[in-house]
Amino acid sequence: MNSCIFYGRLVKDVELRYSQSNVAVGRFTLAVNRAYQRGDVKADFLNMVAFSKTAENIEKFFRQGSRIVVHCHVQNDNYTNKDGNKVYQTNFIVDSFSFVDTRAEGGITQNQSTQPTPPPIQTDSAGFMQIPDGIDEELPFS
Repeated sequence: MNSCIFYGRLVKDVELRYSQSNVAVGRFTLAVNRAYQRGDVKADFLNMVAFSKTAENIEKFFRQGSRIVVHCHVQNDNYTNKDGNKVYQTNFIVDSFSFVDTRAEGGITQNQSTQPTPPPIQTDSAGFMQIPDGIDEELPFS
């Protein structure tokens, strides 16, 4: 099974480009802390690649320093550079991601905002959601 989950911060803004077939390709580096028993904290810097809407959404909602959780898989690539040397790369291909910061913490400004926040769900004094009258008729399993 080739599956990884990382929690970290973007080292810099996502570099978003489009392929010749108009597929979005987003590249970014994720700093992931590696804790040691003595309390020292060091970071690994992982090369991330996202495609299509995933790439566009990460570029839209995350900036340098933003915290993110990525679900990805590892892929080893190689190519020959212009000097004729074979270059090996390890990339993490982002399958999905999760938000960690709120909009204010993540540095998203008004013109970059997502959708309006829905109104809070009303609860009773015991902390349970109030069920609207007549909802039983709409349930297929009542």
